[in-house]
Amino acid sequence: MKVKQAIRKIIILGGGTAGWMAAAALANNPVFAAIELCLVESDNIGTIGVGEGSTPHLKRFMDNLGISEKDWMERCHASYKTGIDFINWNGDGQQYFHPFYFQMDVKPAEVFFINANARRRGHGNAVKPDAFFSSGVLAKHNLSPRPNKTLPCTNEYGYHFDATELANYLKDYACQRGVRQIIADVVEVSTTQHQQIETLILANGERLSADFFIDASGFSAKLIHKALGVPFQSFAEELLNDSAVTVPVPAPAPAPALLDSTQTQQAKAQQAKYHTRATALSAGWLWQIPLTHRLGNGYVYSSRHLSANAAAKELLHSVNLPESTQVRFLKLRVGVSDKAWHNNVLAIGLAQSFIEPLEATSIMMTQFTLERFMSLFERYQLNKQAETLSRQTLNQAVMQLVLGIKDYIQAHYVTSQRSEAYWVAARKVAISQRLTQLLQAWYQGEDFDLLLYQYDQQLAYFRPSWYALLAGMDYRDPKLKRPFEPISADITAQAISYCQTLVEQYFQPKHS
Repeated sequence: MKVKQAIRKIIILGGGTAGWMAAAALANNPVFAAIELCLVESDNIGTIGVGEGSTPHLKRFMDNLGISEKDWMERCHASYKTGIDFINWNGDGQQYFHPFYFQMDVKPAEVFFINANARRRGHGNAVKPDAFFSSGVLAKHNLSPRPNKTLPCTNEYGYHFDATELANYLKDYACQRGVRQIIADVVEVSTTQHQQIETLILANGERLSADFFIDASGFSAKLIHKALGVPFQSFAEELLNDSAVTVPVPAPAPAPALLDSTQTQQAKAQQAKYHTRATALSAGWLWQIPLTHRLGNGYVYSSRHLSANAAAKELLHSVNLPESTQVRFLKLRVGVSDKAWHNNVLAIGLAQSFIEPLEATSIMMTQFTLERFMSLFERYQLNKQAETLSRQTLNQAVMQLVLGIKDYIQAHYVTSQRSEAYWVAARKVAISQRLTQLLQAWYQGEDFDLLLYQYDQQLAYFRPSWYALLAGMDYRDPKLKRPFEPISADITAQAISYCQTLVEQYFQPKHS
């Protein structure tokens, strides 16, 4: 079919991780080979630096670019990530691990699921996912998820990285493949009578025209919201955290793999080389992300429940730093654009959506949007009908994923038993009918797996993650007693031993 709407030039507005991910992905895709690619960024705007962890999806993105893991990780001070350790989310000093799940975990994970179902129906003790997943055992022993022997299947892991360096790495990659970088401030955006972006007007008076634009301008969303007026759905009443305060510390000196129980929380945090730590505090939670050269610390909190100065003080106390230490304050805009793709603009990154970094989903959203856009691009150019259908397809997919992520993030709060005013308020927020049904089914001892199956296409997270969260939080009705046949203690012990053996066989843990 003859192409009716030939796109000859695409401008990406905004650098940072999202903008340079877009530039690198498009420059590497043969579909865009004949299209001029240009990225405009201001040198007055830095990377926000909240998203310094990833899900396993990032590995596929870098692999598709043909980038060596060793090369980009070294330059970006990156470390491997086995999952997230959730600490004190019920105010009882307990923790649970949200692991990355892969094929070798299938059998022990099933034992975990059965034990979790027994517990919520009034049988047995609390059960956590930590010992039933290989990545949980790796985290306990402070081991890299990269095996020392060839695995019988592909393992799943994420990364921690310096966000500024990752953007710089992708910039070099994209520019080497023909992407033109313009460093300038955009002071005005002109549109056509049909609400298409026409030109970007720079501070020096230069006018930049293109056929298509990608809005990676961060929370300002200069194209999708300010120029085109696409509405923004705020999640401020559903996810209370709207601020963050951050402080990095140098990476600690190497220490023994296994930790003595008498060590302080800070010492333990500094030893967490291969997983993120998310520790609940009075009005939010503290992230601790281990890079090779520093430990990133940040307190995500609700400004309605805590002042900026009080948040800084609590953060510094939590990481054992003096109150005089300089910190960085951030304001967060939590929500989603009604449309990610409107007319000739695609919004990505913070310009499109932001849900707090609790599960490190921001880069995954950018990657998902870019991959879906690239898969639809050729069809989009065919005719008006295909153009409209392509936008609708992407917008529906993006919105579904964002709302699925929101459900899962909210579940961390509405299941918490902490008693501070912030946590009481976080439990009372409005949640979707879907999340309501899922939580009720779990709490009342009903068929949770059937609901997961029914909602399968709408959920951002699947069975292992939901079980890890709800069993990890020990979310249940303590008075409930429903018939259930628990699994034997021997089988449970065998499942735990199986995971430990897998790690010993393929990842060689150190023992004290």
